[in-house]
Amino acid sequence: MNIGVIGSADGPTAIYLASSVNWGLIIGAAIFISAVIAFFVLKKKKRD
Repeated sequence: MNIGVIGSADGPTAIYLASSVNWGLIIGAAIFISAVIAFFVLKKKKRD
């Protein structure tokens, strides 16, 4: 497995793995993280 890092000290950094990737796990994690963020945003808007 090869690991590469793209970015610099003053910008966003991306870490990528050059191997077989479990896309189902990555997509599931992205959906879960999006749902958690949406939950907290909506909860904050309701409070205001």
